[in-house]
Amino acid sequence: MTRYIDSHTDFPVSDAVFYAGNVLQVELTGIPEGQTEPVPGGAAEQMREIFRQLDHKLEQVGANKDEVVSVKVYLQDMADSAAVNAVYKEYFGDHSPTFGEYGVDLRPGLLVEAAFVASIPTYE
Repeated sequence: MTRYIDSHTDFPVSDAVFYAGNVLQVELTGIPEGQTEPVPGGAAEQMREIFRQLDHKLEQVGANKDEVVSVKVYLQDMADSAAVNAVYKEYFGDHSPTFGEYGVDLRPGLLVEAAFVASIPTYE
């Protein structure tokens, strides 16, 4: 069971999310599996790669992005916020998980990293 509380209409976020059941927590970077370097093209492309990886992780537990209840985005440079947020909004559309965005020092070459929590209705 998931309930989104005080969802915003201008950006896909909620002030709080109540969820119960199985939980998937994952932290991802813009480095594709089996690679050692982030995808080229800047923070927005790294965010797209992160969402590609997230889709794969969710698929593995029989879920999709609608089960994501919390997102934390970590940026090397807060100037990339608008570009990363555009990718975020495109990905989530009307779905509104909680959202936090922070400026941090990331590993060399990384421009963005993200942590997700998803409420998985059924998993065996």
